[in-house]
Amino acid sequence: MLRIGEFSVLTQISIYMLRHYNEIGLLMPEYVDQFTGYRYYSEEQLPVANKIRALKNMGLSLALIKDILTKYTSENELKSYLENQAIQQKVKIELLQRQLTLIESTIEHLDCQSSIPEYSITLKDFPKHNVVSYRQTIAAPNRESVLWWGLANAVQSLNIQYSSPNLNIAIFHDEGFVEENLDVEIQKSVARKYPDTGIAKFKTIEPFTAATLTYKGHYVKLPEVYEAMARWIADNHYKIAGPHFNIYHVSPETQEAFEDMITEVCFPVEPV
Repeated sequence: MLRIGEFSVLTQISIYMLRHYNEIGLLMPEYVDQFTGYRYYSEEQLPVANKIRALKNMGLSLALIKDILTKYTSENELKSYLENQAIQQKVKIELLQRQLTLIESTIEHLDCQSSIPEYSITLKDFPKHNVVSYRQTIAAPNRESVLWWGLANAVQSLNIQYSSPNLNIAIFHDEGFVEENLDVEIQKSVARKYPDTGIAKFKTIEPFTAATLTYKGHYVKLPEVYEAMARWIADNHYKIAGPHFNIYHVSPETQEAFEDMITEVCFPVEPV
């Protein structure tokens, strides 16, 4: 039998921790002298103490270690459990790495003279939702309002129930930047699908992730926003996974002053 001090030296587990292990039922002394209160451990407990230290070094909590020692008695069971833990740890590491990359890229661009703060760019998950849409070629960007008027007239008689919040979205399907004859699709989120009309099409949008930046001000800022977002996407190891789109939170429909417009610019992305 080994006194607690001797057991502590052999296992390199402090006396304080051995007492704590005893309190939580993880590793209890083989024998406690009722008169002196001395705690004694057997040599057979050395491998158990070694296993506890090994599992703790893997980053597992004492509660998990206790669970492992109780439930996973065979090597195959323990192997399966640790394989699952390894998968979870890899996911955590990947998340931490992406967070570190975000911090480093933000530091790198804080000295940039651009008026678009790249640290305001974030990832958003867009859930599955229904929309009514109208897609058409327009002569120039300032002709987008023609689409909104056309869609409004097309659905006027349908008594549509729009979702809350009601998103007003413009999707730009052209590859690259174009100034004339733009392929634009506008969408409004709706509570459910309705029958198509000649202009209005109803469809379901599947879930996706997008890099987004919401800014206040004139639409003349958009090229600078696009440039900042493209740089952020590349720096953070994503790639563009679909046509970019704008969500108009405050638009000329309700606000006359361009400096008060609030636009959310979105680029669907996926990891490289």
